[in-house]
Amino acid sequence: MMAGPDKSNRREFLARSAALAAAATLPVRSFAQETMAARAIPGTDEYLPVVGLGAPDIFIDLPPEGKELPIAVLETMIGLGGRLLDTPSFFRPNVPYLGELIEEMGIRDQMFLTGKITVNGKEAGIRHLERLVANLNKQPMDLLMIHNMRTMDEHWPTLREWKDAGRTRYIGVSLTRNADYVEFDRFMRTERPDFIMTGYSIHHPLAAETTLPLAADLGIAVLIVEAFKTDDDGGIFSLVAGKPLPEWAPEYDIESWAQYSLKFILSHPAVTGVVTETRQVRHVIDNMRAGYGRLPDEAARQRMSDYLLSL
Repeated sequence: MMAGPDKSNRREFLARSAALAAAATLPVRSFAQETMAARAIPGTDEYLPVVGLGAPDIFIDLPPEGKELPIAVLETMIGLGGRLLDTPSFFRPNVPYLGELIEEMGIRDQMFLTGKITVNGKEAGIRHLERLVANLNKQPMDLLMIHNMRTMDEHWPTLREWKDAGRTRYIGVSLTRNADYVEFDRFMRTERPDFIMTGYSIHHPLAAETTLPLAADLGIAVLIVEAFKTDDDGGIFSLVAGKPLPEWAPEYDIESWAQYSLKFILSHPAVTGVVTETRQVRHVIDNMRAGYGRLPDEAARQRMSDYLLSL
């Protein structure tokens, strides 16, 4: 009797099958001779692929579908050239499942992993970082940040100490859903973080007024989140449901409304990369494809903004 496949082979088969099945439902375009665009981290010779993954709930708790789903999501991202992974924030007592998953998959070293402090208090922040790093088991970490500029006077000295000690390669700060960028910009000028992370989209362009140009001038890497955010709970997809892409979208290799939004963001010269959260393999494929092909120029960016805002 022939021996059955072991668990590892079965896992890989299911993950790749899910990715292939999802790919078959999307517009066909050959990527055989292409690679995902990558951009340099300012001041270094290290490049990051421009599209990565955020932290959907399947990386926090094991979903009902089992581990095959998060494995398929990660393998699809990697297979399409991604390696940037914004790991789950430790908002709850439970340790996210992601650390166990990347250990099992053997992908830790090829990933660019970010983590954030999400608590107040210097000692609590240090304990938080220790738990985060223990979960991901990456030494040094790639990027550690302070979430939404939380108690900066307590946490920023800690991150500087960790970088000086070689426990993390880069440090930075995030700020999203804010009314203005005054304090953020002031911090960038005085402290010169390696990275910032912020929200930016056609519907929420505030970061482009001062913060993104300032980051470019200071040589600070920029990661973008909330790419599909609007003032509507459903985001961009509730606004464009049932509406065709403009006839000129193929000029910029845009195949979907997700790519429309992502290519607008990636065409900003200050942006290093963008991360999106999804638990569906087909959406990972769609989003990652935004890192391929042509990007709009400044005139096209304005055209894209005007068109989407008119819907």
